[in-house]
Amino acid sequence: MRDILTLLSDSQFHSGEELGKEIGVSRAAIWKKLKKLESIGVRVHSVKGRGYRLPNKLTLLEESRLRDEGLNSTVSVNIQFETGSTNGDLKQYINQNGSLPALFVCERQVQGKGRRGRSWEGGVARNVIMSFAWGFEGGVAVVEGLSLAVGVAVANVLDELGIAGVGLKWPNDVQVEGKKIAGILLEMVADQDACQVIVGIGLNVEMLDDEMSAIDQPWTDLASRLPQTPDRNRVLALLANELVAICENFSNGKGIEYYQKMWQKRDVMLNQPVTVTSVGQQLKGTARGIDAHGALLLERDGKIESLHGGEVSVRRQNQ
Repeated sequence: MRDILTLLSDSQFHSGEELGKEIGVSRAAIWKKLKKLESIGVRVHSVKGRGYRLPNKLTLLEESRLRDEGLNSTVSVNIQFETGSTNGDLKQYINQNGSLPALFVCERQVQGKGRRGRSWEGGVARNVIMSFAWGFEGGVAVVEGLSLAVGVAVANVLDELGIAGVGLKWPNDVQVEGKKIAGILLEMVADQDACQVIVGIGLNVEMLDDEMSAIDQPWTDLASRLPQTPDRNRVLALLANELVAICENFSNGKGIEYYQKMWQKRDVMLNQPVTVTSVGQQLKGTARGIDAHGALLLERDGKIESLHGGEVSVRRQNQ
């Protein structure tokens, strides 16, 4: 599918005959490819006598463009058009002793999962769907609170892109003016002496209206908040480089305590009445930031409790 999408990415008209010659297939095969594109959510305009075109220009992900945007040279790159899950692919790569750090990205994800098992697909060639892996020595204790530091990294990138009002919601959401723009999911492949961490990030760059309407919470994207939609290659390079810096810090002993104040400056729940829901229980109290281990501080009846991540949801009490 990438071949025909590449040809159509200039948003100019291309005849079925022209497309067939470029790809080396029949016009009937081109028609089937176009129907497949439409079936996965890509809008294709067809005008008799002129051919086919996309309504807007499209920039696909390419390793050469990522390198041109300054992607750290130590990061190996894998780009697929369509996959089930970039986190899953990267986990398999680690199990096959692939070199780290590594960045896996795709144009379409069909079986992606966010926190608490929620589906995360992300459209076709419009958003950032990425997984980044790093190897740590010393076991899982070294990466305590890493997901919160990743939130700081994403917020820093959004700042650089010109997005105002970026906030963080414990444990793994990135918001802009109260609307979710990105989610983070960490997975580990660990033993006693070392662990490899996979950082999955889904970032809304350009969402379609029908995708937005299907989401059960307020969402936003970069395109609606910037004069021009940014090149996803640049966004990915910035994100990956921030993750390299954070993972180097954690490897060198600068863990979540180093990022604690940075995270709390963006804490959208700080001093707010909240309801914390986890498996089998629901707690009400006032959010008081995070501790030096990345746990949520919840004040109840004048006492402070530390709540750790996992299958936990935090909402303001009026939500």
